[in-house]
Amino acid sequence: MANFVNPFKLTGNWYRANLHTHTNKSDGGLSPEDTIANYRKAGYDIIALTDHNYLHAMKGLTRKDMLVISGAEIHPPVPTIKGRLNHIVCLNAHESFRFKKVRTKNPALTQIRQIQQAGGLCIQAHPFWTGLDYHDFKDLVDVSAVEVWNTICDEGAGRGCSENEWAYALDNGWRLPAVAVDDSHSGGRDGATDAFGGWTWLKMRTPTVANVLKAIRTGACYATNGPKIHDFRIEDGRAKVRCSAAEHITIKSGPGCGYRKRAKAGKSVASYSIPAPKGWAYIRAVVTDAAGRCAWTNPIWQK
Repeated sequence: MANFVNPFKLTGNWYRANLHTHTNKSDGGLSPEDTIANYRKAGYDIIALTDHNYLHAMKGLTRKDMLVISGAEIHPPVPTIKGRLNHIVCLNAHESFRFKKVRTKNPALTQIRQIQQAGGLCIQAHPFWTGLDYHDFKDLVDVSAVEVWNTICDEGAGRGCSENEWAYALDNGWRLPAVAVDDSHSGGRDGATDAFGGWTWLKMRTPTVANVLKAIRTGACYATNGPKIHDFRIEDGRAKVRCSAAEHITIKSGPGCGYRKRAKAGKSVASYSIPAPKGWAYIRAVVTDAAGRCAWTNPIWQK
């Protein structure tokens, strides 16, 4: 488990990433090339191709203005729910990678560790959509992040936001970063509603695969489906947030711990500051705009 950093204090630039994408190599609608082109036109800097149980040949896909990361979505069984399959997004899993056959009581954790040993990382995908409570994935201790937002899960079933599942992990001391993704199957073709709806801003010096993996592992990022967060920090004993125009800003921690600033009717808010309670194990912020779209910071841990 990597130590968290505060991306708003790091030197570097913000890069926009979609870390969960499907193409016609599994159940997506467009080729990898067309999918990449659509995301590049939409202003993304990074895209991960994560087809179901399929590893892409990456030659020629990355361009100067678009980093393409190899990956896959795998589906090991959920030990706590008979017949239920998990959804795990693997990043930096290359075409030649093969899982070693090992008998284990927790195949998901075994596969996650094999991905790690090969230089990649894994993300717990859309736990709310899959029907996973915290206790169903808490043993996946080597997962590097969780999807707090998934566009296609919201569009298809109204189960796109997994903030509660993430919060229970944090409340139990798991320093687990959150990301937002599309999980697009349309590839961003015209009229699609499952693309460009959720993304992760990564703070890095340069967009390389190694830097992307490090930013995810250390929480040097924030998740959003619309609002921008300009700054979030604890300074001079206060928790401070600056953001794009919002309907409300919430600074929160564990059970019963939180404060909210609401905009007056017809107005917006773009900053909030409170004394940082010393008894809170962590402090994080959620920015919600007038359309109900959110941005989630990763926590600043105080203990």
